[in-house]
Amino acid sequence: MCSFFIFYVFTCFGFFCLNVNADIAIAHDGLPIYYEVHGKGDKFLMLGTGTAGPRPMSFARGVEVPDALKESFSTAKQKWIDELGDDYRLIFVEYPGLDPKMYTLTPATMTRDYLAVADAAGADEFAWAGFSWGCVCGLQIALRTERMKALACGGFPTLDGIYDDMRLTTKTQIEKPTSFYGMGPYFVPEMSRQFNTFYMALESFNDRAIQGALKMPRLSWIGDQDLPTLNGEPLTHMGQIIVNNKAELEELGWDVIIVPGKNHLDGGSPEVQVPIIKEWLSKNY
Repeated sequence: MCSFFIFYVFTCFGFFCLNVNADIAIAHDGLPIYYEVHGKGDKFLMLGTGTAGPRPMSFARGVEVPDALKESFSTAKQKWIDELGDDYRLIFVEYPGLDPKMYTLTPATMTRDYLAVADAAGADEFAWAGFSWGCVCGLQIALRTERMKALACGGFPTLDGIYDDMRLTTKTQIEKPTSFYGMGPYFVPEMSRQFNTFYMALESFNDRAIQGALKMPRLSWIGDQDLPTLNGEPLTHMGQIIVNNKAELEELGWDVIIVPGKNHLDGGSPEVQVPIIKEWLSKNY
């Protein structure tokens, strides 16, 4: 969902992987989607944006991944494999990729593309773990398929989501260089435009109205200090939204975890995410 963070955690770099299968699926626009499968479990876990990715990917075409980040990418990806690879087959997906889907990236096309990856990987059923924009994607996919058997959403409210803030942010990023969460500016306008297309398609989306359609086990988690900013000005406090909605979410069937003292970037680290996802999945998938 946010500029630097989408691509920072999305492009993890890894080595020494178990049972790796690297391949491509075809997106709605005919372009390849690179993915890798790691691990040896019987069940599939698809890792959405904000968790870890299959290989280094820069912020824009022609921009190299800084050497200083490659080691952290490797460490992040390997953490998921080491902790979850014995129990699951992990699908790491490079999406939406370096070729912007400026006017075609919608919740429906995104869902179609991730299901194409699941088909290519042989995952008739799968659990989903996504953070930030990956949480938004997971929620939309869950509404469009019965193949998702568990949904773990981090770093974005699953009730009273900040969609207006995201439309403002992506529109601002198109028009001028932008700092979101104090990081950046890293997006080129074309990259921002595709996410604006995505969030504009959710202009009439009501995340309260759809709660009854969600039948799979589901987790909503966030750091209690998760407050996004746009060019230094605070937006809606996402952590506080989930804190305030915790009882209602639980009544609706969500498990809720509030991580004390963590902001968005802290919460997205594998040291925070992986133990949460591992423990929750062990009881729910």
